Amino acid sequence: MKISLISWSVTQLAVLTGIAKAQGYEVVQTQLRDTEHSLQNLLQEVAGNVLVVECNAALQKKDLGELERFISEKSHIVVLILSENRDADTLVAAMQSGIREVIFSPPDATDFAAALKRVAQRKEIFNDEVKAQAKTVAFVSCKGGSGATFLATNFAYILAEEMGKNTAFLDLDLQCGDAVYYVSPGPSKSDIIEITRQIERLDAKLLASSVLHVAPNFDLLPAPEEPDATYNMSASALKQLTDIVRNQYDMVVMDLERVFNPMTTQALDTADVIYIVMENLLPFVRDAKRIVAKCRALGYSDHKIRLVVNRYELNGNIDITQIEKAVGLKVSYTIRSSFPDVAKAINTGVPIIHVNPKNSVVDVLRTMAEEFATPTHSKQASWWDRITG
Repeated sequence: MKISLISWSVTQLAVLTGIAKAQGYEVVQTQLRDTEHSLQNLLQEVAGNVLVVECNAALQKKDLGELERFISEKSHIVVLILSENRDADTLVAAMQSGIREVIFSPPDATDFAAALKRVAQRKEIFNDEVKAQAKTVAFVSCKGGSGATFLATNFAYILAEEMGKNTAFLDLDLQCGDAVYYVSPGPSKSDIIEITRQIERLDAKLLASSVLHVAPNFDLLPAPEEPDATYNMSASALKQLTDIVRNQYDMVVMDLERVFNPMTTQALDTADVIYIVMENLLPFVRDAKRIVAKCRALGYSDHKIRLVVNRYELNGNIDITQIEKAVGLKVSYTIRSSFPDVAKAINTGVPIIHVNPKNSVVDVLRTMAEEFATPTHSKQASWWDRITG
């Protein structure tokens, strides 16, 4: 565990350094605060994976605001503060800012050592300095009507329902996204545009109050209900959103627009796996070839890309061998057409496993989900436990 310290006092820095080193932790940086330099400037230089900051009463409100922005950008760094105040208002304000613990200042050696030990014991600091995050997958449709959204939502539901994965679904088709209707009656009280408009104050609590709880392990952030040409999301806002979401879930599934823009590129950068959904029809083959070429141009390896042929017809004019030759990529999965069950699932807004758990579509989606069936990291404690220890 590598610790960075910021304090108003040289003596305090020396004391904190001694306590941390006595517990076997590495202090990689100490910074002295003064009235001429804002905390924000010091935060730009922070190293390590645990940050301890000494606040004072006069600047505490401003400090918490700057730390909240820092945490939204560096979510893998655990932040603790030293404060003269540990009243309820201070604890709540710290929690809302994303602070892990508030320690009385000046700290008792035993209390400070215990706080550091709690951070280490929660296994949120790993050998490579980065907190374990959710596996993330993206679904991209070659053309409208390929069934990508149906596959993405039902894949996510199987991850949650049958694999026990705490799963988040992000509908990033901002103009025409309707993923919410594939797994629920919809609509939701909030949407992904609304939450990113509050990105500067987004934390785990706001996220939890904004998602649609589809099932015990399945939460969904829908696209806006009505299409609007003004809907937009910056790549930086999406990064902040996905950083927070990936720290709260085991799996994140994204349904993307077909257009390659800064937002979709950011989503693809985040993804561990990209599913390109097509049919064995010539227009789909042409677009699949273009999308694979774009992915390669962006530096994604073929190992990251999965070609999925939906509604595959064995007697079609284009077979798997021809698709692979034309696109230049092996087909990972083929899904046979199953119109009656799929139509019933879509029309009733329920996952297909509740219509027919033995359906051939379900079988393939289960196989896809099994790739992510490995154990995941344990989740965070409650916010009150994190603050009070």
